[in-house]
Amino acid sequence: MFKSLIPEHLHKDWLLHLSGFFTWSVICFLSLNNLPTGPELYLKLIGFLAFYLSFACIVSSQSIDYPKRDKLILLCQVILVLLLVKFDEYDIAPILLVLIATQLPSRFSRREAMYIMVAITAAHFFIKYDGHILNAFFHVIIYFMLQIFGFSAIESNLREVKAKEDLSAINQELLAARFMLKESSQRKERLRISRDLHDVIGHQLTALALNLEVSRHKVPDEFKPLLAQNLIQAKTLLSDVREVVKEMRSEEQFDLVEKLSDLIEQLPQCQLNVESSPEINALSLKQQLMFCLQEGVSNAIRHGKANQFTLSVEKQDKQLSLYLADNGVSQSTDKSATQKSHKVEKQIGSGLIGMQERLADFQGIVELIQTPVGCTLKIQVEDNYD
Repeated sequence: MFKSLIPEHLHKDWLLHLSGFFTWSVICFLSLNNLPTGPELYLKLIGFLAFYLSFACIVSSQSIDYPKRDKLILLCQVILVLLLVKFDEYDIAPILLVLIATQLPSRFSRREAMYIMVAITAAHFFIKYDGHILNAFFHVIIYFMLQIFGFSAIESNLREVKAKEDLSAINQELLAARFMLKESSQRKERLRISRDLHDVIGHQLTALALNLEVSRHKVPDEFKPLLAQNLIQAKTLLSDVREVVKEMRSEEQFDLVEKLSDLIEQLPQCQLNVESSPEINALSLKQQLMFCLQEGVSNAIRHGKANQFTLSVEKQDKQLSLYLADNGVSQSTDKSATQKSHKVEKQIGSGLIGMQERLADFQGIVELIQTPVGCTLKIQVEDNYD
């Protein structure tokens, strides 16, 4: 129960956050240990506590949650640490700058982070400068390199996590595509076999039955019973072939919800909740809707990291509305994330256009609606009999 209250990303990086806490604790203890009780002790204690609370606030949230707030908090951290450095007698407070550097990869690009660390180091240099340039330079350059090391370690870890997430999303897309390809191949093969049975074997059996009927009237009476029996067998075989063809073509009819459930069951850690099932008359519409829903699931997994889907349907006369809701992460509105999201928005827009083209014969309208808990794919079509 308690574990469920902790964000998932903290479970994975608990050692990193624990080491940050112990680093802060040791620096705080060493800085305050020998100070007499008084205003200086209380002010420094407040500064250290404020730094840790702000640090915990950053690491306990993800970069897309509150981007502007997090950047403001980081600025306050920098000011606090520089003030602590200025009044630090033991020269250990600058280690907190490394903790600041470890928070930068998830909020800034590499170039932006380098500018920030250089600016912090410049401010650190002016604080420590006492007339001896080399002493101040070598002092701050050590902490600057430690900042780069901390930043690089966390950036590498984030790249690895992102690569795994991308690989997982691609794998899920491949599984979905393989499922759809398998279904399509089976459908085409059944249709080809049914056509061959009807056009080739059915035609030959019909010709055979006609020839037997003609021959029965031309042969001597002693052979007529045998020809009559063969004629009955040929007609029975022709009837059986037609029945098989009819059954194979009837298999083209399928349950949309069942197929979508089978698709999502193929995807790791994905679930489908069906609030209402659609009753669709047109087979071709079912097939196109299946492709559109598959595209919607793939986009939700790829762009929103979704794993929970809800299908609901509304039908009034011939107008059918399908809603596929997911729990994917919505795109951030922060300016630094806007440029990164342009490519995603373009890909999603292309996907919606493709869906609309598929449903053009059914007056289809496709929309992607952002909700507080994810996104909803809305599809409106006109359901007519084939």
